[in-house]
Amino acid sequence: MAREFDLVIKALAERYPAHLVQLVRGMPVEKVERMEKEVVAVERESDILLKVMENGYEYLMLLEVQTKAEREMPRRLLEYTAMQHREFKKPVYPVVLNLTGRLQEERYSFDCLGLNVVTFNFRTINLADLPGEHLLHHAPVGIIPLVPLMRHEFSAEEILARCVERIAEAPVEWQADLYLGLAIFSSLRFTREVILKVIEVSKMETSPLFDGIREKWIDQGIQQGIQQGIQQGIQDTILDALEENIGRCPESLVNSLRAIRDIDTLKLLHRRAVKAKTIDEFMQALNEAVRKNN
Repeated sequence: MAREFDLVIKALAERYPAHLVQLVRGMPVEKVERMEKEVVAVERESDILLKVMENGYEYLMLLEVQTKAEREMPRRLLEYTAMQHREFKKPVYPVVLNLTGRLQEERYSFDCLGLNVVTFNFRTINLADLPGEHLLHHAPVGIIPLVPLMRHEFSAEEILARCVERIAEAPVEWQADLYLGLAIFSSLRFTREVILKVIEVSKMETSPLFDGIREKWIDQGIQQGIQQGIQQGIQDTILDALEENIGRCPESLVNSLRAIRDIDTLKLLHRRAVKAKTIDEFMQALNEAVRKNN
């Protein structure tokens, strides 16, 4: 898993282990603890190991988080499960959580000379198959950063805006990590331009985790800020020219103009605004520009 995704998912597991268990099991459990250290003998450490108490039954949940489905995962998961069971002498509930893509397998087995050597069952959760709208409203807040990767009928901006509203309900000291997680995981599905349009860098840069990925997001945020400043400057100049020529502009015209972000189109509209004698004359040029941008 890429470093930034690995950092954030482990931070969420540290702060919200019970929320991740609820995502897997579909219900709250009595007690969840993050295990201090996975088995040191494993060359590639398992992502998350939790000790869970559910209806009086104690077990370990081994959660492997993948940015995309991998066909080799069942064999690796079998190895990790066996090692954790050997180390802690407890039953293990193995889970693969695919952030993107789909892995349908939940069983791995092999025979040798007519002998069934291994039959290994595990749980697969593909975020793309989960009902995003339902979980957006009903999931605990620690799951919200994963919601954009679920199934939705909303636009990217609307999904992110609703997730931001949920995070704003969390205690202030938790919010920076949640905003950062939302931005990081959303980048698997949406462009950073769209993400930074909804989630300001200032909301997530106070997270201790932000230092490890600062350059990517700060640079992107600065570039976006410069771009937005240029756009707004040209839009303001257009409105000034129109008010000089034909008086105060109607609100519908202003809203349509603000929705245009292409710099070349705005420059063309500025030339039209300088020459416009009537609202209708400029509105015709504006409507043409809106159609082209859509």
